[in-house]
Amino acid sequence: MEIRLADVLRSPLAIGRSKASGANGRWAVLRPTALFLAGVDCRDVDESVGAAGGGGGAPVLACEGDFLICRSAGTLGRLGRGALVGHGFAPVALPSSMMRVQVRPEILNPEYLGHLWRSSQVREQLEAAASGGRMRSLAVRALQEVRLPLPPLTEQQHILDILRERLRRLDRGGEALRRAAAGVTLLQDAAHDALAPGCDAPFEILPPGWSRGQLGEVIKRIEAGRSLEYNRRPARGDEWGVIKTSAMTRGVFRESENKAVRAGAPIDEGHEIRAGDILLCRANSPEHVGAAVQVAACRPRLLLSDKSLRLVPEQNIDGRWLAQLLATAYVRTQIAQRIRGVSTSMQHISQAGLRDIPIPIAPPGEQERLGQRATAWTLGAQRLYSQVQRAREQSGKLRRALTDAACTGRLVGPVGTGTPQQERALPVQPGLSPWADDSIGRSAHRPALWPTVDQDPKTNVAAVQLELEL
Repeated sequence: MEIRLADVLRSPLAIGRSKASGANGRWAVLRPTALFLAGVDCRDVDESVGAAGGGGGAPVLACEGDFLICRSAGTLGRLGRGALVGHGFAPVALPSSMMRVQVRPEILNPEYLGHLWRSSQVREQLEAAASGGRMRSLAVRALQEVRLPLPPLTEQQHILDILRERLRRLDRGGEALRRAAAGVTLLQDAAHDALAPGCDAPFEILPPGWSRGQLGEVIKRIEAGRSLEYNRRPARGDEWGVIKTSAMTRGVFRESENKAVRAGAPIDEGHEIRAGDILLCRANSPEHVGAAVQVAACRPRLLLSDKSLRLVPEQNIDGRWLAQLLATAYVRTQIAQRIRGVSTSMQHISQAGLRDIPIPIAPPGEQERLGQRATAWTLGAQRLYSQVQRAREQSGKLRRALTDAACTGRLVGPVGTGTPQQERALPVQPGLSPWADDSIGRSAHRPALWPTVDQDPKTNVAAVQLELEL
């Protein structure tokens, strides 16, 4: 049966307050980032302080068993995100960007609502109902009208039993993928660090032919980009674009991370990026300042930004060796010691600070050998990382497939009296209303039947097939 969210509410939808005061004038307020697939992170809070009776009035509190929804956000992906408040959760105030949902447990299991809310059917309704420009929002009325496919309560519990087991398997796979991603990062670090022997011990003897010097000795010149007026979208076709800092901060150059330069803006073609360039992030958050990449390929008409630098090596310096050296833990530590800035979220390093960094310098032949080897290792690590990321994306698709199957009557589960290999479809009684007491106020729309397995036999096994592939 398909019903509206309004039909299963135990109390009206409650929007949090931008300012709240309790009896003692102080409440912990959830941040919008506290909502996750696994539930609500009760540690992700701000302290709200105000005089009792002032500010925004009494706070809207969330307690164990409540379902929370992000009702306003800057991105469509976060808008409408929902999570269930788990066990042992102390009451906490909600911000104005969140809404509290309390359902009738004799009709809708709150845990089942959490899975239902993440289904494609509900997600499509939320995206269609979103309004606003840069800051999207969901109105109370729109949320009340969200339609939910709802089986009987006993069937909800049966579905939850199956989902818990399958999601536990998925979580174990996800943990293995997280460990694999961490291992690839260690491999990348090892490849980089092989280029800088003896850096942390100034008096250690270097290999034959090596010398100690400064970064400025291996760089012919440093070229800085400039600030340009831009649109909040990537460049199209023959448009000029300017790179974002994210084009340089993930270990490999990403040309798609750019913004279209506005028509009429002055263009310096000398700032155009070309294959082989060594780029360094000049200004960003502390962990990203100094991130360096070597451009393997680049679209035409892409420019340096005012937060990026191009390092041109001396004629006898191997560019691959220099690019990999800049990514070593030693050089990154040296950069971290030289960054400056008033704001902790936007730091920068000067060109003079870069040139002064002490480094071990390999002889030309060794630079070529090490540059080739480290680049090969790094590219191999990047391929491994891409494979891990694809597997994680598949894991996310599998989670959505399981949720969609569960919420449309197509999930399969083990027979209680059979072997683990035996599976059956969830039982369905076509044409029979699950609400014999008519306790729900019905909408004006004709309710849809809880679908039978025979309606789409291929979809029944989709989640199982994806799980086996993963």
